[in-house]
Amino acid sequence: MVTENMFVRKNLLAVAGYCALTGAICMLVGAACWGATGTDLWVALARNDIDTWLSQLESARSLLVVNTSFWVAGVVLMAAAGKMMSGLTSRSKGMAALGHACTQTGAAVAIVAFLLMLAPAVHLAPDTSAEAVRLAGLIGWTGARLDDLATLLIIGAGPLLLSIAGDKDWVPGWLRIWGYLAGGAGLVAILTLFNPGHPEPGFLIVPVGIGWMIAAGIVLIRAAKRG
Repeated sequence: MVTENMFVRKNLLAVAGYCALTGAICMLVGAACWGATGTDLWVALARNDIDTWLSQLESARSLLVVNTSFWVAGVVLMAAAGKMMSGLTSRSKGMAALGHACTQTGAAVAIVAFLLMLAPAVHLAPDTSAEAVRLAGLIGWTGARLDDLATLLIIGAGPLLLSIAGDKDWVPGWLRIWGYLAGGAGLVAILTLFNPGHPEPGFLIVPVGIGWMIAAGIVLIRAAKRG
């Protein structure tokens, strides 16, 4: 029975690690595709320049579909990793459950956000009439704010809570501190929502949170190999 339990834990460590690592890589590939389009919804909202953003979407449509596909895969994998990470703790099960809830809820919100942000490219562009711009602005604002919330949950609150829960189980001290940094970056992202004209500080959560997912994936995979 002990051998069987060790095998199950070793398998859980490995699968959780590969999900976290692959999910983070998917997010980075999706971000590269999004960056290559030259269409920045957050800047357009901050500058009230939705008509210019809408006019750029038609030529970027195919790349935005690829971007969205990678991002959907990424959040699903990271949510799966969060669920498995929460099962690796033997101490702070309540904190682990909260971390699991954040990653699962964040993934669901993120998928809706991604589809909303893609919708103007598919259904409105290249129409830049006043009605199309108004509708694109409404859909874009909703999608962007949902994306901000999902990002906070998946790579802000999730890493913070899972790091605390996994301390002395599978999370080394340096990764726990990184989790605190991710939570702090999430707080900065929340404050940025109250100053939408300057969204830049809010993006700090992306490298910190995605970096934590990559680091956590590597830690888990190494732990499985040692197991």
